[in-house]
Amino acid sequence: KNNLTPFTISRSKIDLFFDCNRCFYLDQRFGIKRPHGATLVINNFIVNHFKSDLQKYRINKKIFPESSKINKNLFPSNNSHLQDWSHPFKGISHLDKNTNFRIKANLDDIWECADTKKCFPVIVKSTSRKKDISYENIWPGYWKQLSLYSYLLSKNSVKVSNTGLLVYLNASENVSYDPKKIDFDILFFEKELEFSWIEPTLNIIFKLLNTDTVPLNSYDC
Repeated sequence: KNNLTPFTISRSKIDLFFDCNRCFYLDQRFGIKRPHGATLVINNFIVNHFKSDLQKYRINKKIFPESSKINKNLFPSNNSHLQDWSHPFKGISHLDKNTNFRIKANLDDIWECADTKKCFPVIVKSTSRKKDISYENIWPGYWKQLSLYSYLLSKNSVKVSNTGLLVYLNASENVSYDPKKIDFDILFFEKELEFSWIEPTLNIIFKLLNTDTVPLNSYDC
C-alpha cells in the first residue's frame, strides 16, 4: 500500500490470479506460495533441444520450412534483446503508470515474417497425445499468455502481428524400432489475440491487493 516503488507482477502470477484470487492474494501479499507440481524434465529438454536446432535459422534469417503449414514465411527472430527477454532472471517488462505495476514475462520466442516484417510471439510445447491436437482442445491460457507477450513487445517498440503462434512438438505414434529414437510431428496453431482484458485486469488486481480482506478461493482450487 502507498508504495512509490513499482510493484512487479509476472505473467505467471497473472495466470494465478485467473486460477484463484485467494491463492494469488496470499502469494502476493504474504508470500505464501501454492505448492508446485512436478517439473516436466523430459518435455522441457525436448523444447530446449528444438530451440537449439532453430539457431541456424535464426542466425541466417532462414525461413523455417514447417511455417508453410500456416501459409507464412517465418524465421526465428534475432532481435538483440531476445536473450534478455527470454532469460528467467531478466525478462521483458513494462511499467503500467495507472497502477504502478511493472508487468514482467519471460518470452518463449519471437518469430518474424519475411514478407510483412512483423513479429509473432511464440510458445513452444512438447507433448504426446494420441488424440489429435486441435484449436478446440488447446488450453485457452496459452492464448492469454501470447496476448500478454504481444502487449509487452508492442510496449517495447516491436512491430507485432495481431496473432500469436503455438508450436506443438507431438511425439508420433509411428514409433521406430530403434529404442533410442522418437519422432515428433511439428504442429502450428495461429490465432488472433485479444488484448482488451489486460488493462482492466491490472486495475482489478490493483484494487484486490490494496484491500485487507482475503478473497474466497475459486470453486475449482
